[in-house]
Amino acid sequence: MKMKKGFTLIELLIVISIIGILSSIILGSVNIARVRGLDARIQADMHNIQLGMQLFYDSNKIMPTNQTPGSGYCNSQANFLSDVVNAGYLPRTIQTPVASDVYYCYYDYGEGNLIGGLIVATLQAAAPTTGEYPGTCRPWSPNTNWCSTGSNTYYCLCNPY
Repeated sequence: MKMKKGFTLIELLIVISIIGILSSIILGSVNIARVRGLDARIQADMHNIQLGMQLFYDSNKIMPTNQTPGSGYCNSQANFLSDVVNAGYLPRTIQTPVASDVYYCYYDYGEGNLIGGLIVATLQAAAPTTGEYPGTCRPWSPNTNWCSTGSNTYYCLCNPY
């Protein structure tokens, strides 16, 4: 009897399934890294906005105008933080990363408030919590969380007057 060289159907199916499992693990890791990179960009943008707002306040002795008093003034709206951009403290209007549901929002709580001008964004990879995120001002007093008392992924930076 003559022996044929080659692989059996079972061997090929096992190899293909192993390759499929390994590729799904790798693609999952790549997606997690992409979302964490998005969060890093959000945090960097937020710190740039905060610095621009502080420079604006130092020059003008007021925080930028909230164009939508009583609610958030977000970068999805026209001329977001245009006072800061026109003064040259932000090189351009800050745009959130492409194809994301992230908005940078600005709230002004007025003088004499420990919060002052607050900027907020939602992190994508962070686990929802009622506690503090490192580097943020939330919560800023015991048992208080501006971003709500429920679990969320808000990243908040305060700019006291």
